[in-house]
Amino acid sequence: MSKIQAFLDKYFHKIFNNSHFLYTTIFVVSAISIALLSLIPSSVVGTGILFLATTLSITFILLMLEGLIPQLERYLFSPEKKFDSKKLICFLINYFIAFAFILSYFLIDQTTIQFLAWDVALPVIFLFVYFGWSLIQIFYLRIGFEDVSTKVDDKIKDKQGTSKTKELIDLILLIVALFTPVLLQLATFFGFLNEFSSAPGDSLIWYAGCNIIILIIIIITSWRLITLFYRSRKIGSSNSYSSMFYILIWLILWFRTFSFLNALRGVVQASAEGQIIARLIDILLMIITAFLVLKSLGDKVYDSLIFKANNMPFFLFAFTILYIEGQIIMITGAGALSGVFADTNQINLITNFLVILITVIFYWWYSENSLERKGFIIKKRFYPEDVVLIVNDFKDFLETRGALDSNKVSETEVQNFLDSKNVRVQEVESLEVEHEAKFEKIEEEPTRNGETNNTN
Repeated sequence: MSKIQAFLDKYFHKIFNNSHFLYTTIFVVSAISIALLSLIPSSVVGTGILFLATTLSITFILLMLEGLIPQLERYLFSPEKKFDSKKLICFLINYFIAFAFILSYFLIDQTTIQFLAWDVALPVIFLFVYFGWSLIQIFYLRIGFEDVSTKVDDKIKDKQGTSKTKELIDLILLIVALFTPVLLQLATFFGFLNEFSSAPGDSLIWYAGCNIIILIIIIITSWRLITLFYRSRKIGSSNSYSSMFYILIWLILWFRTFSFLNALRGVVQASAEGQIIARLIDILLMIITAFLVLKSLGDKVYDSLIFKANNMPFFLFAFTILYIEGQIIMITGAGALSGVFADTNQINLITNFLVILITVIFYWWYSENSLERKGFIIKKRFYPEDVVLIVNDFKDFLETRGALDSNKVSETEVQNFLDSKNVRVQEVESLEVEHEAKFEKIEEEPTRNGETNNTN
């Protein structure tokens, strides 16, 4: 149990620890309540949900700020009990403060500055949070994807003695990568085919059209992978990194295409019974998504001046409540915003379409960019960090061959030269250490011409 607790504390930022369990319970109950209320498609209910969600978010923000005060830690984060009365009292005090503040905002005259009124400003903020986070998630997911891909390539490189063997493995992984999205999409196509065939109207035509578009996307991304692999082989730097990265990107794309087609199925087969089941599934997925948002967002804001280990979960709870409400508000409507969509299926259609589009554009750009940075293909662009490393490499190269006296040209003079060219980086030392470690590893590795690599 202690190992499980340590795992949960590490990856979910202590939200299941005794110190935060009460707040997590309040968050989960609140999220489920908001989701259940969304089953009533009414603007009045939508306004009530908007008020509740905003109040809860402000409450968690207040607790987050109080979590920065050391004297309050023993009241807010006591590890002895899961349900401590002191924690509950602290939460209720902050909730009533937030309640009074939001109630005053709702009751204030709306005619003075219309765009700052609650019935305009709050819905827009919630929608911005929902769509904004949905669209930029890929920029954060790529960190984990890149790490996994690098480890796979390094393991293959370490275990294979000859370059020919590694080139063969890289080629096999390329073939696996190219077939992965095709097989996934074929399974999805035949899995949904029966339901769309029996649906009325032009449902099957819509389904076929969507699958053709997905096939075009597979062809475009596959062509990108193949050309990048060829460019890597062209300079003798065969790699498995690009193929593994492609597989991981396509797992996300497949999940989004599956969600899109599933939402399309819900739209064309809009039975009353099916709608109820779909809503209940959406509520479950919403809660699961909430915890995924908690984890992924927490990884980006951890250990800053404002966010600490104890108070960060409050910010995550506040943000996730806004994320959930952003989806709900489009169905129920609130304030001056009427319900934009009839159900969550329509929201999922537009959201998944946008995420697929952003992910494909991102892959097209980042797949080349990351290979350039890792030296797997010829660089077309150089960042300040690259220039600093190249200049320092060249200085070491000249010193190794006795062409430059290190006593005459010091590191300070090199830095002054770079400054004169307006080439500056904030963490030159850490970059140099990382660079040295990388080149020490391959210092005595034979090159393609049979010579010794003395780059460093």
